[in-house]
Amino acid sequence: MSDRNKDVVPGTRAPVLSRALLARTHELNRDYVELMLAERSLPVPGVGGEALPVKTLAALEALDGAARSALAACPFTLYTLGFDDQRFWDAALGNETPRHGDCGIEARYGAISPAPMQAAFCEIALFLAWHTAQSQRLAARFLFGMPDPIVRAFAHAPLWRIRRVALDYPGLIAPRWPRNPAFWPDLIRFADADDARLEAARLLGNQLIASELDGTLPRPARRRVAVRTRRR
Repeated sequence: MSDRNKDVVPGTRAPVLSRALLARTHELNRDYVELMLAERSLPVPGVGGEALPVKTLAALEALDGAARSALAACPFTLYTLGFDDQRFWDAALGNETPRHGDCGIEARYGAISPAPMQAAFCEIALFLAWHTAQSQRLAARFLFGMPDPIVRAFAHAPLWRIRRVALDYPGLIAPRWPRNPAFWPDLIRFADADDARLEAARLLGNQLIASELDGTLPRPARRRVAVRTRRR
């Protein structure tokens, strides 16, 4: 991968994507690859989100550890947390949900997810997104494709509410651009072959994020997530 997002020249501003943030992103990308494969073997009834095509998942499963790590080393997340769905996040983080004093401790921390593995990953991914929105708002746009209104809402959201989103909506998390004819097939093929064209596949991801943020890429045709009324 190019070092243009990593290196800091003395006397200049820090990069948008620091080495530490990229390392965390690569770690979660690798875990998400494993999660997708585990979900393929052990699907959870009623929690299925949008998945990669069967053929693509089979090719992903055939990769060895080194190739999976190379595939995961993208300067953005390989998963989406539905940040393209402004209506969902307005409701989940906005005034339509109970405030801290309006719901008890059980409602804030006592929930159990029907899909513990997916919910645990979703919780960690959302906390990374929250931390990034708090500390590096521009990086939140690059890594997660998070529009500015959601960046602002996320930065001010209480942590218990973000955890509840992960527990209540484990199916929120989904692979990015699963229907794009080039992104995942190229990423898998070039990672498997240790081909320099892997960088071009990553660049396509950057271009897709930019198109989503400026509105030139149509919204993904993914299942909408309805916000539930939480217990008070």
